[in-house]
Amino acid sequence: MSVSVALVGCGPEKPKEYTGAEPSEASATAAAQFAPLVRLHKKESLLPMDATRFIERSVLRFDHDGLCRDEEPVADAVDPRRLGLRTSAEQRYRHQAVEPGEPSSQPLSCPGHAADKERAATEVGAGFYLDPPEEVRKGEGPGAAAYWEYHKHKTDPARSAYVYWFFYGYNKLTVGNRHEGDWERVAVQLRDGKPQAVTFAKHGSDPCRVKWADLNQSDGHPTVYSALGSHGSYPTAGYHRVSVTFDRTSEGGAEWRTWDKVRPVEGEPWWGYGGWWGAQEHVDGFNGPMGPYPNRQLPGIFTDEPCGGADKPPSDPPAGEKPPADPPGEQPAPRTKEGAIQRYEEYLHAVGREDIDTVCEVAGPAAKQAEDQGFGPCTATFLITFQMISPARKKALRTATVDPQRVVELAPDRFEMPAASIRSSETFSESDLGDSTMGYMKDEWYVVD
Repeated sequence: MSVSVALVGCGPEKPKEYTGAEPSEASATAAAQFAPLVRLHKKESLLPMDATRFIERSVLRFDHDGLCRDEEPVADAVDPRRLGLRTSAEQRYRHQAVEPGEPSSQPLSCPGHAADKERAATEVGAGFYLDPPEEVRKGEGPGAAAYWEYHKHKTDPARSAYVYWFFYGYNKLTVGNRHEGDWERVAVQLRDGKPQAVTFAKHGSDPCRVKWADLNQSDGHPTVYSALGSHGSYPTAGYHRVSVTFDRTSEGGAEWRTWDKVRPVEGEPWWGYGGWWGAQEHVDGFNGPMGPYPNRQLPGIFTDEPCGGADKPPSDPPAGEKPPADPPGEQPAPRTKEGAIQRYEEYLHAVGREDIDTVCEVAGPAAKQAEDQGFGPCTATFLITFQMISPARKKALRTATVDPQRVVELAPDRFEMPAASIRSSETFSESDLGDSTMGYMKDEWYVVD
């Protein structure tokens, strides 16, 4: 998200203006003065955390454009200074790019490495990514640091903005949007050094702004509401449309007084890191994001587009629409054919990613039945299954969909998913994956047979 009151979808008719950080005229005092109060959702369990500690608890790996991943990490443990510009070029983490077909000098799964194509962790998108342990997902709490950078308007010298970056260890909006590392931002727009608006950059929408006077204030600090699981930033509590689902913000949650520990991002030990903050699954919605880095151009910081209905508290639920009764991730799954298909697609994508936790969650009842019949536990048997599926087929499963016409209704809460119903770049038969039956149990769909 960004720090200049921008939130909900604004029309794409106008070309976006991109600006980059210009720290020379920034003021740490002003940055703290205008830093927001972030109101976390009252049921939030994925809390803010210090980005440096996220790095220190992660492993640094290298992804060869999705072709393969090194079996050995680039670094474990990771020194944040060697990721960025705090050390000399010789001391920074480096890695050789892959050259398909060339022999490898190391016992790696990649086809080879070319010595003349060495990449540095300061190169944007070079292939480096941070791979954290699952326990960092819970974050640290509202005492975590926030980060700021200063932007100037390209043509109007009276206008400037402070962009505030918030970091969380994990993003969980829906089954189609879960990833490690979560950078959000808002921006406070200034004119002649006085606050005018806050820009919100909501997921999947163009930035828009809310006037300073229309925002809830706390001792001169604007209140920003953080959505449950996704951490999207909004100016009000309630439901907020995100593509085909909703973000949900609330009153009554923990208060994150970002000004208590707001730091210039260019002063962080990892400043200059151009890689990803989380594993790259090469599936939309499951890839760790980029964070702030030198010369990164951000869109719409100085937008004049209003957030429309978001300027005022939204109707709850929005007029004419029925959002989920409970927050995302906690509401009952739809007891429909479409709900069963969506859950089975989640399972297929997890198989493709070798995500053993998700696979065993969705396939829990069937796996327990198999274990009772003498097979091993799910976490052991599926690891063998993963080895039996070719890399090409696993890649195809990561984006596979299901043909509703081929799904068979066995009962109102039971649907058969034939292997032939799987639509992907590869063809699957019953002998490959088998036919699965989805059953509705305890407000969710599971593979039951």
